[in-house]
Amino acid sequence: MQEAKEKKAREKAYIIKNTAFMLKSAFKCAPISLFIIYFSYIAENVYYAVVINVMFLETALSIIEGNGTFQEFVIRIGIIVLGKILVDLIGYIDVYTVRIKFEIKCESYLNSLIFKKAQEVELGCYENPEFFDKYNRATWVIDRGGFKRIIEGSAWTLGSVVSLVLLVSYLISIDPVLIVFVLCPVAVVAFRVLKNNLELQKEKDMTPYERQKDYVRRTILLKDFAKEIKTTNIFVVMEKRFRQAIEKNIGVIKKYGWKIALLEIFSDYFAEIIPVTGGFIYGCYRLIVVQDIPVSEFSVLVSAITTCRNKINQLAYYFAMQQKHCLWVQNLREFLEYETQIQSGDKIPDEFESLEFKNVSFKYKEDMDYILKNVSFTIEKGETIAVVGHNGAGKTTLSKLLMRFYDVSEGEILYNGINIKEYDLIKYREKFASVFQDYKVFAMTVSENVLTEEVTAENKEIAVNALKMAGAYKKIGKLPEKENSLLTKEFDKDGVLLSGGETQKVTIARLFARDFSVAVLDEPSSALDPVAESKMYDALIEGTKGKTVIYISHRLSSATNSDKILVFNNGELVEQGNHSELMEKGGEYSEMFTLQASGYTQNEEVCEDEE
Repeated sequence: MQEAKEKKAREKAYIIKNTAFMLKSAFKCAPISLFIIYFSYIAENVYYAVVINVMFLETALSIIEGNGTFQEFVIRIGIIVLGKILVDLIGYIDVYTVRIKFEIKCESYLNSLIFKKAQEVELGCYENPEFFDKYNRATWVIDRGGFKRIIEGSAWTLGSVVSLVLLVSYLISIDPVLIVFVLCPVAVVAFRVLKNNLELQKEKDMTPYERQKDYVRRTILLKDFAKEIKTTNIFVVMEKRFRQAIEKNIGVIKKYGWKIALLEIFSDYFAEIIPVTGGFIYGCYRLIVVQDIPVSEFSVLVSAITTCRNKINQLAYYFAMQQKHCLWVQNLREFLEYETQIQSGDKIPDEFESLEFKNVSFKYKEDMDYILKNVSFTIEKGETIAVVGHNGAGKTTLSKLLMRFYDVSEGEILYNGINIKEYDLIKYREKFASVFQDYKVFAMTVSENVLTEEVTAENKEIAVNALKMAGAYKKIGKLPEKENSLLTKEFDKDGVLLSGGETQKVTIARLFARDFSVAVLDEPSSALDPVAESKMYDALIEGTKGKTVIYISHRLSSATNSDKILVFNNGELVEQGNHSELMEKGGEYSEMFTLQASGYTQNEEVCEDEE
């Protein structure tokens, strides 16, 4: 019971706080437009509820009964017509000019907040299903028009309240007893709130299954998965998952459907039958039995009660919708107010001198096993480091910790002898240039993909030189638009689709386009053939002279000329030294290299033939 009361209290607070948040956001984007929208809704509500349904009707019936002159009637009608023209004019200005610009500005503002937060959250969030559920629900405010509905709902609510106050004041002036029939629909608010809570819970329960359905829909249409889908039976599995998600959603609908239907029935009963029938019967009693009101007053009374009923029903509806949309906003606010676990420090890093892993252990979650266990090593300025080991040895996790995508579970990482947590996060990461094994290109031009920033007259040559150093310009230079060609067909049917190897060369070119202190290359040659791999390493050696370079790979072609080799196995650093030292030791590295030696010999012969 206490928990239910606390939940209701939270929901009321959500409505107030979240409506205030949206109004504050709207006022920040377009204050004049917000005022016009509110004025338009108030004017429209008051005009149709009070002026038309009460004043106009009362004027017309008074003339019929012989009360007042025709001239007075004409003057009143003229005022009413003028009011209609003004209300419509404001409405047209609002709908066709103000509101369109208002929506665009506000949606742009909210999207910018979401994009900024998406950049701030740590990498672990993207690997957390709960985060994606919260992110999806946060975007409902924009994708489902929640922002627009909250502003319009609050404006309409205010207009309805103003007109309702005027109508109730009029009815009380006729007979205070009428207030009973007018306020009866207030019960509708409670029923609609309960119904709305159930609908929100239903949508929340359906979110994981909707995500599963969306994943299947997206995957089937993506080029990345097309070959596997067409050549295997995985589609059968995916289709089964899709059907299972639909069945789960049907179960959720069955669970809540009958309850929602009952609440809708009670809402209609209190909204329609009691106020209209009760008010009409009471009016007839006054007109026929007591005979203390004229026909004109009876007609206006019934019209006013009906209008009050409609306004209260509308208020109940908008209140329920406001609650629903405000809970969408709550998801948005929770997402925007999420405090990232990776907190930035305030120190600005100096030029790179050394990097030290000191007794570092790491696991992704508390209930998981350690991925890295008590790892310690030092990297000095200008060194070339090869991090090797079988798949799953913890090599990629090492790069994630180095870039502070995650923080260590135990131990510390020191940059120039200072814990990396003390450095400004952006400035710290600027010291590194990275190429990841799960490389991606964007649906932008080749130059934009290389520079990862806006292309200008000053930096466009940097992109070209970087492409040449990466060995990508041989292909890019043959394209009609060369480095200005648009990659992928996401937005242009003439967009360029590069092979996996050419795509990886473009991503490697990003390295040569940056001014960096340390290069971190995670499986940089995974999509390259032996010849291209050899040329790439030659280019990397040439392009990173005087820089500190960390190669992470299970292929040992990068290890032979490295200053230091770090050998990982099952999350532990089992060996370190240069190639000669480790081969002489005859340990794990020697065994790995011996198994791959024939492959390296063949590669060298191919490279010599090419030369």
